[in-house]
This record gives sequence, structure tokens and C-alpha cells, in this order.
Amino acid sequence: MSPANYPTISLKLPPKNINRLATLLQRGFIVPCLKPISLHELLLGLPGFDLHYIENRIETIFINGSAADSLRLLIEPGSTVALSAAMPGLAGAIFRKNSSHATLRSTPAKTPTQNKNQHGFLTIKLFNMVAADMVAPLLHHGILMNKATLSRFFQNRGELLESLITSIYLDAASIPLNKLIPLPEDRPIFLVKTNCDTRSQ
Repeated sequence: MSPANYPTISLKLPPKNINRLATLLQRGFIVPCLKPISLHELLLGLPGFDLHYIENRIETIFINGSAADSLRLLIEPGSTVALSAAMPGLAGAIFRKNSSHATLRSTPAKTPTQNKNQHGFLTIKLFNMVAADMVAPLLHHGILMNKATLSRFFQNRGELLESLITSIYLDAASIPLNKLIPLPEDRPIFLVKTNCDTRSQ
């Protein structure tokens, strides 16, 4: 199913505010995936990522909760991938890809296991500077999110959204900023996009 077939949440906001939506990427967005794919190939297919960025900016990789060292590792449909730039301190040193301290990890990297609830998709979570770098290109293009994940974000970040966003639309219907966004019960996946409101700069 193409992105055009999913209900669309459109968030209109001043360009200066978009980086403050980086926490949305920490919740996890989903990418269609019907067969194993390398993390390297997966990321190159996403807006904002290029070869130099992938190899030089991404320092920490978790696949289904286990640290991994290679961007060439095959990822199975149903897996969850978490990516970040270098983390501080000893934890950062231990979990950094190809770290000389990798033997200190409590659990070794392992082959990803399939989450049957996400058959046909991968979940990607971005943290720290990777989330900040990629929030604009990803949200301008649009990301797919599960209803449950999106609902929790709106519930927990209602006041933040009201201060950042000038308008919200669900498809063509405008939604008041001071009301909880009513997500249709029968649609499990939504396309989330941002549009910059240059008049509010």
C-alpha cells in the first residue's frame, strides 16, 4: 500500500520549530519491508540519509535491543532498529559500533527476531543528534506511524504541540489545537507530515 492510501496527519508549523519534533522519531516510525534488507541499504532509501552521513554520523546501533557493529547486517521484517550518534561516557564507548570495549556488553549482538505484529514493516527509532538531523527531511517527506504510538505521543505532548504548531489536519479536516486528535478506530497506520508556515517565522 502506498503512502497516499494511509490517513494523513498534517502538522503546519514555523520552520524554526521543526527540530522540536525530533522526539517523535524516538517513538518509532515504520518502513515497509517484505524481505531481509541490510541496514545500509534501508537507510540509503530514506530521506536525508546519504553514504557519508550513515558511515560517519551513526555510531550506535541496536537491533531488537541488542547492540550491533555492522551497517551491512541483514534486518528481518518485524525488527526494531534504534540508531544514534555517539553516546557519552562508558556506555557510549561500550555500545559504539566496532568498539574495542564490545566485550563488556551484557548481551551480544544477535540475529533479529521477527515481531509478528509488525509483519511487512520495520520499526526505526532515532535518538540524539541523528533524530535532530533527520527530523526535517523525514517529516517533510512523511513517515508512517502506528496508531498506538502516535496516540501516545499526542496524549503526552499535547501542550508542546499546541505551542509549536499553527494548524493540524486529518486528511482535509481541520482539528482544533486544543483538542485531542481523533484517530479513526479502523485505521492502524497513519502518514505524518509537516508543512512549514513561513508566515509565522
